[in-house]
Amino acid sequence: MSFRVSAAFQTAIKGEKNSSVALVSGGRSGIGLAVAKKLASFDFIDHVIAVSRSITPQDVAPYPKLVALAADVTTEEGRETIVSKVKEYHDKKQQLRYLVHSAGSIEPIKSVLDIKPEEMRKSMVLNCEAPFFLTTALYPFMKPMDSSGGVAGRVLHVSSGAAHGAPPVGWAAYGIGKAAFFQSYKVLEREFRQEGGHVVVGSFKPGVVDTSMQGTIRAASQDSMPVVENFRNMKAKTEEAKNSAPHKARPPPKGALDSPDNVAFFAEFLLLGTTDEEFANASDTNEYDIRDSKLYPLWIDEELLP
Repeated sequence: MSFRVSAAFQTAIKGEKNSSVALVSGGRSGIGLAVAKKLASFDFIDHVIAVSRSITPQDVAPYPKLVALAADVTTEEGRETIVSKVKEYHDKKQQLRYLVHSAGSIEPIKSVLDIKPEEMRKSMVLNCEAPFFLTTALYPFMKPMDSSGGVAGRVLHVSSGAAHGAPPVGWAAYGIGKAAFFQSYKVLEREFRQEGGHVVVGSFKPGVVDTSMQGTIRAASQDSMPVVENFRNMKAKTEEAKNSAPHKARPPPKGALDSPDNVAFFAEFLLLGTTDEEFANASDTNEYDIRDSKLYPLWIDEELLP
């Protein structure tokens, strides 16, 4: 059954009496931009704030609902800029309905013996500390504005398989940061639930996606990342996968890179097609995975199901 005929979807699209906004970090490109565009397609979302250090209004000009906000999520000043922008909407009775954390970095790609302390700290700040403190700072603006109940705000972490088990050699800083990011999802989810469930936190692994991060990976030396050739081969097979039903939700390709737009279809399913309990996935020690074939019938176009 498609999530678009589920009870959860019907509840989501009814939403609040007031219109809502959404915010996506890393919203200038890749998964972040794809998810921002998908959020903008929701009728009850008036604006999507796309956050990136270097984003400009021209970057989002083709998308009328997207609002560019240049801010560095890794600094207190940057997060204060974001909070101030969200408060502007909140003062107009617009709830921050969705917060999607997509910003991240795989650098440095180095052996554990070569990573410098400042490089590790920089990675940890971007991949874990920044989204954690941005979430807690925005929490008051995500709670339902209707005192009689309303719809809980949702925080979605764009995670990584590198958070689980030992990642490829060279990904030490990234894997450690994403593992901490995963743990922050579990901690925030539990404590927000205990606070009354006014804000719900979920997380998913997007698979291997054709983004600028993959370009950084392919540019790495074999000395720093012995399996780099595997990722170069995946890129070589990607064009064929891209041309396969590019505008429909489809299973992630095997041996090639998925597209950010396909990942956005899965994010749409999580944000609109699940109950709060399902979205939080609290009973699972892991997190959602776009490659989980048991979920395929819920979000993939029926004609493209394997």
